[in-house]
Amino acid sequence: MNNAAPETDQLNTIKLLRILKKWKKQLLQIFVASAIAGFIITLPFIMKPMYKSSAVLYPANLSPYSKETPTEQMVQLLSSEDVRDSLVKTYHLYKHYGIDSVNGYPWYEMMKRMDDNISVGKNQYEAIEVAVFDEDPKMAQQLCAGLIHFMDQKAKSLIHIRALEAARVNKEMMDHEKLILDSLDAQMTTIRKEYGITDFEQQVGSFAREYYRVMASGGANAKMATMQKNFEEKGAEYMFLKETLWRVRGTYNDYRKNYEAAINDSQKDLDFHNTVSPPLVPEKKDSPKRALIMIMFSLAAMLVAVIVIVYQEQYRDRLLQQLEA
Repeated sequence: MNNAAPETDQLNTIKLLRILKKWKKQLLQIFVASAIAGFIITLPFIMKPMYKSSAVLYPANLSPYSKETPTEQMVQLLSSEDVRDSLVKTYHLYKHYGIDSVNGYPWYEMMKRMDDNISVGKNQYEAIEVAVFDEDPKMAQQLCAGLIHFMDQKAKSLIHIRALEAARVNKEMMDHEKLILDSLDAQMTTIRKEYGITDFEQQVGSFAREYYRVMASGGANAKMATMQKNFEEKGAEYMFLKETLWRVRGTYNDYRKNYEAAINDSQKDLDFHNTVSPPLVPEKKDSPKRALIMIMFSLAAMLVAVIVIVYQEQYRDRLLQQLEA
């Protein structure tokens, strides 16, 4: 029983080879005809050749908004609608792709075409690979370079917007701290003018030495008594105001530094990528791959032909007999 299965398999294999040998002429004709058909459908006037322009980039000067990496942020920028819209307007892509910009769903059709023709992703080295396909090799290079350019503009716009918002917030806080500074300065000026306290720590030391000297020589005069009273009533308040003024001035200076840094960021003109491989005008088409299409077309035709022949030789008569029975 163990030898029955191999014998059956060998018999079926031999039978199949006999069938193929019987129909070898027709199979050869089908193979040649399908190869010729594959060659014809890949001709330029039937299947338009597509050219590929590509670039490899690394992100630079990008500040992430969340947990995303600079590479992931650059992928988002390159795929953004604003960047694609700039491409569409600059290179007149509705006309280039032959899309009706008035009737139907022109933007949907445009985005679908761009999804088919533009590829953006990161490789294993965390670099960005940008590829653009087009029937015109020069247009493929221009679109690839334009995509990178408008990505830079979008990144610059986002950073400027964020910097201006930071500048606005810091300016508001500066103005608030300035009001507190002015109020504290006014209170300390009043104490200086009305109570004669200009530098409490130094004045107290000098006053104490003079006070003990006068007391030892016969008693304090009215002026010293007034100064002593002023120190007792306003000394603590003066020290509190001075300490508070020092802290508020430090906070004000911090906000001012942040404001100046934000204004500086809002005026920077930076590039946000480092180019490893620039986009070039392709010299050879990328698709269709004629040899591969011819081989696949021929193999598919051969497979269908073999199935039909085996059915014709092996099962057709048996099925007809069963139907008649």
